[in-house]
Formats: sequence, structure tokens, C-alpha cells
Amino acid sequence: MTNPTSSEALFPEFDPITAEQWIAKIKQDLKGADLADLHWQSYEDITVAPFYTKNSVPPSGTLNTTPGQFPYLRTAKTDKNSWLNLQPVYTSGNGREAVDKAVDALTRGADGIHFIMENGSHFDADYLIEHIDLTKVPVSYTFSTEAANFLHHLITGLYRRRISLATLNGFLKCSPILSSESYKQLDMEHAMHLLEQTLDAPNFYALTINGSHFSNKGATLVQELAITLAIAVCYTNSLTQEGLPAESIFRNMQFHLTAGTNYFFEIAKFRAIRLLWAKVVEAYEVPTQAAAALRIHASTSRWHQTTLDPHTNLLRHTTEMMSAIMGGVNSVEVEPFDSTYRQSNAFSERIARNIPIILKEEAYLDQAIDPAAGSYYLEYLTRQIALKAWALFQEIEALGGFIPASNAGFIQELIKETSNQKFKDIASGKEVLVGTNKFPNPKEQHEYDPEQLIQSKQFDNTRAAYSYEVMRLATELYFRKKNRRPHAVVVHMGKAIQEHIHASFAREFFTCSGFTTQVLKYEDVSEAIAGVRTLDAQVIVMAAPENQFNEFSEAFAKGMRADRRQGPALILADDPMHLKEELRANGFDEFLFQGCDIKEIISRIQERLGV
Repeated sequence: MTNPTSSEALFPEFDPITAEQWIAKIKQDLKGADLADLHWQSYEDITVAPFYTKNSVPPSGTLNTTPGQFPYLRTAKTDKNSWLNLQPVYTSGNGREAVDKAVDALTRGADGIHFIMENGSHFDADYLIEHIDLTKVPVSYTFSTEAANFLHHLITGLYRRRISLATLNGFLKCSPILSSESYKQLDMEHAMHLLEQTLDAPNFYALTINGSHFSNKGATLVQELAITLAIAVCYTNSLTQEGLPAESIFRNMQFHLTAGTNYFFEIAKFRAIRLLWAKVVEAYEVPTQAAAALRIHASTSRWHQTTLDPHTNLLRHTTEMMSAIMGGVNSVEVEPFDSTYRQSNAFSERIARNIPIILKEEAYLDQAIDPAAGSYYLEYLTRQIALKAWALFQEIEALGGFIPASNAGFIQELIKETSNQKFKDIASGKEVLVGTNKFPNPKEQHEYDPEQLIQSKQFDNTRAAYSYEVMRLATELYFRKKNRRPHAVVVHMGKAIQEHIHASFAREFFTCSGFTTQVLKYEDVSEAIAGVRTLDAQVIVMAAPENQFNEFSEAFAKGMRADRRQGPALILADDPMHLKEELRANGFDEFLFQGCDIKEIISRIQERLGV
């Protein structure tokens, strides 16, 4: 085995390469293009360079620790990078059917079960104890209500069967602890009650800090970490005031985070949260070993889940799980790829369950602890994410902590601003959702009723893909009603050879929205009006070079509206800024360009389609 502290070169036949040599080579390959164009800015305001060297990371400090060593940035694991593959099982009523389903899942590769239920008082804890050996199988629970009631029945059932509470393995997550809408309610009394009942269960975590709630609404990963820390500190301060030792709280607390699609950033995120949590533990002056007890549960991202071309979710979920596992989480949970539009089924659940199994049995990701160690890029990202998350956490604390910050609207506005920017980037194509806003499958067959799905309360409208999905589903409804797809015509005015950038965006937008699209080029307005007037089109998009914009736009719009009040939606592929009202008066319905807000456009087109 290679000595990690050895300074001996791994490949001595190759000379070391300096940063200056890399830059020279890149400039040569760019052939005069600006090197700065290879840098990009993340949503976390982290600048990413085209390459990194050892000078990109600090020469010493916490980043150079080893696995099992404080501050546990590289996890507290010292043998293997083991993790639990939990299968989510939704329950209703007494939960017996869900328990039977869980028993079957355990025979098919699941390491443990995560029951998700509305009301804990209805769940038959005795039936669970009879059919699943809770001394060997990790079983976790999420409740909307009555978590304490269920826990009481569970502990009583174990006591009657003389099963030690110390053998219990799993976690508890309660929705009421964090109000899903206002973010303002933290039920300290309820949390205290849960912790008191499970203090004798060292492997059962009764207090789950749900950071995934925020990332699934569009928060950046820096925001996810900072808010998670703020909630954890809020609980710790309140519960210690009630007499519970901080060390006991830490040993019974876990974090639930999501794994998003930004592969390397997500790996660094899971490392950074352990580094920051160790800093919090130090502040409470408890034994540093308590930081090792931080358990992280990771689930696939709901924000990135799509309804259109749903099998692409399998690719997203695979890279998301790779990030979480390489980041050193303790357990993972994969949502079925088709969960946005239909009830759970055996096929998609099996595929979801098999993703972590393949990463273990075929990719051997359980064999190396922190396999990302030594990557200058990942070490740089870890430090940057940690610094920015800590700064935001301190900003929240300066406002009085999580609850005052929430009451002031700070948390809500933070996430709203970020999610709005992400929606705009998806609309413009800057951020890609394969199968949704790029590379759609024109032959996709929908296995559901689009109208029923759109109206369903279970159809999550906070996901990144939602706006595009509504547009495409509206198109599908039109197709089923008319037995033909709506048609969009992009009209190029003038003599420009290259396609106008906004016209290209418009064409791609309507293609992704399920329209048939057609591109026509004309040199003058009268020719264009004569050419498109007879077409059976629901949308007509006009585009012109910037220097000819004023020459064509007004005349084209007036000509199209001259002899009929109702006709196709007329859209200008440009941002006229202060001329919008004037152009609307002349006949344009909307303006479609990179960076625009597409919600109003979608609404107007739906009205035109009569859905």
C-alpha cells in the first residue's frame, strides 16, 4: 500500500507541470479566445476555473486530515465506506400492507426501510415488531402527525417482548417540527419528548434536521447547509435550556440532505457539512467525539425530478447517489423515477432500490473511504462551500437565529430569489434538464391523463421542470382534442444569414413544448404576411436582426392583426424593453427571449389552445 505521507513521486518518469505551463497550453488550444471565458460562476457565487493545482488549496489545516480524525471532514469511518440502502414505503391506515411490502423489499436487496406516513397513531407497531426483526433491520419513520404516539406504542411493544431499546436502529423525522410552508415553527416540547424516550437507543436518531426541504424548493447547496446548521443550533440552544446535555442532543441528531445533480459540488457539500458541524460542536465545549456521531441521510433531489422523459431520472439519480456515497453519507434513499405522475409500483421501486446496490456491488464504491481525497478541485470546492455556508449561517445567527430570521422573512426571500433565478435559467436553456428543456422526445407516450395530473394536488409545482411540463401537457391535451399537434412558425425577417439568437431560443422552446415547429425566412413584411397568413398555426414568432428590428416589427404586427381580431398568438423574439406597451398595442401578445419569464407566455398560449 502506498504511504499517504510519502513525498516520493508516483510516476517519476513524468516531470511536474506548473500552473504557468497549463495556462500556456490552454491559451494555445484556445487560439486567441479569452481564457476568462472558461471560468464560470455557480449559484453559490463560487468561481470555477478550468483547472486546479496544489496551490489552489491550503498547504495545511483541516482539509488535510484523514478518515476517522477530527473534524471528520473525511467521515468518521475507518474501515469501509459502508452505507445503508433504505427503501421508502408510503403507508396509510394501520400500515400492515406497508409492512408486508417492506418484508418483501428486504428480501430483494434493501438494507432497511423508511416508512413515510401521515398519522403515527394509526400505525400498528405490534404488527411491525412481529414481522420485521428490529434488532437486525434498520427501520426509520417519517410522520406528519402523532410521532410521539407511535414511538410510545413502539417502545411499549418492544418492552412487552423483552427487546432492548439499545438494539433499535434507524431514525425519526417529523414534518411538524419544521412547518413546510412558513418555515417558522419549531416544536421544542415535541422534540424534547422524542429525545427523552430514545436516550437509551444509541443507534436510533430521534431528531432529524430536514435540510432537504429547502434544496427541494430550489435553495443552493450553501443555503441548504447554512439553514440546516441554523435549525440544529436553534434546537440545541432551546433543549439545553430545558436541561438536556448538548452531547446527548448531538448523539441523537442527524441531518437529512438531498443529493443534487451538480456532481462535484455535491460531493464537496457532504464533506463541508461535517467540517462545519465539528466547528459547532467545539463551540458547545463538548467532547469532540460527539461530532463523529453526526449521521447524514441523503435522498435524491425532488427539485430535479422530471415528469417528461422520466427515464432520464435514472441517470440523475445515479450521479446523485454517487455524489452522496463518495461524500461519505450514512444512508441513502432513491425515489422511483416515475413518482411525479403515478403511484408506487414494483418495477420503478426495484430500479430505484438497485441503483445503490449496483454502486456497491459493481462500482465498489464501498471499498474506499473518501475516494475524492487528493483532488485539488474537490478540496477547493469543499473549502469554498464551507466558508460561504458558514458566512450565511453567521448572518442568520446575527438576525437572532433561525426562528427570528424566518419570522422576518429572510429565509423565504433567500430561497425565493434563488429559485426564481433557476427558473429563468431553465427557461433560457442556461441550465439544462434533458428531455424537458433540451433534447425532448417527440415520440414520448404519456402513461397518464394530462388534465387529471395537472389538477392533482400531488403534482409538485415547486420542481424545476414544472413550467415546461405544464406547457407540454397543455399541448398534449390539445392533441387529444384536435387529433393534431399545435403548430408554431418562426418568421425570420431581413437578410441576416445566421439565425437570430432569440429566434433560435423560441424555436427550441416550442419544440420542447410539444409543438411542431417551422422556420420561414422573408426579406420584406408584405411577403411575410402573405406567406404565413394562410398557415394553420397557433403561434407565430417574429424575429429580425437588431439593426432592422424597428423596420419590421410594427408593420408585421399590424398587418397580421388587420383583418381579424382572433388569430394565432403573435410573439416577438426579442426584448424590446421600454417599447413593450407600444408593441402590445400594435398586436404582439408576448416577448420571448433568453432570460425572460416564461410563465405569462405559457398562460397566454394555454388560453389560445383552449385548455
